[in-house]
Amino acid sequence: MRSVSKHIPRGREGKTTPVAQQPTRRRRRDEALLQDIRDAGRAELQDHGYAGVTFEGVARRAGTSKTVLYRRYDTRAVMVLAALRFDDDPLPTTLNGPLAVDLVELLEMLARRTGREGGRTILGMVAELDDDSVASATRSLFGVLEGWLRQIVEAARDRGELGPEPVPPRVLTSVVSLIRGELLFAHSVRRPADLR
Repeated sequence: MRSVSKHIPRGREGKTTPVAQQPTRRRRRDEALLQDIRDAGRAELQDHGYAGVTFEGVARRAGTSKTVLYRRYDTRAVMVLAALRFDDDPLPTTLNGPLAVDLVELLEMLARRTGREGGRTILGMVAELDDDSVASATRSLFGVLEGWLRQIVEAARDRGELGPEPVPPRVLTSVVSLIRGELLFAHSVRRPADLR
């Protein structure tokens, strides 16, 4: 019976790379893999900013290959956009009052999600995405934000922090528009003093 030797990649000098030092790759179900890729994309964004996010870095951190990423994402912007999406995220359970604290926490969460460069990340993606993708991303990000804001305001009213009348939808839309302006143009959503 012939013995089968395991192929081990060689390093630059032709030396064998120890198996323990090679990146770990494992077979995962589609959803688990996509979640790992999104998590890796967010981590790379936090560590390197949008300009420093690469397919190679995300693949290494997610424990997969660049080929897997290229099959799913046409461009870096599309990959980062997938990492930033809030669509499936429920309202964080830490948001339970008072209203002022919840609003600051919501903005801090948005700042954490968009990375250390905040608005520059979004502007960088907008420069690389087609118009339909930009419109979809805007609806997703700020639509979810408005929904969370509505839940926070309703919970504050239930706690007696606000009067009994419902908050007009235009008020919530105005708050989201203010956040969008600060995030995209003033780049101030990252500064604690501006959040408060």
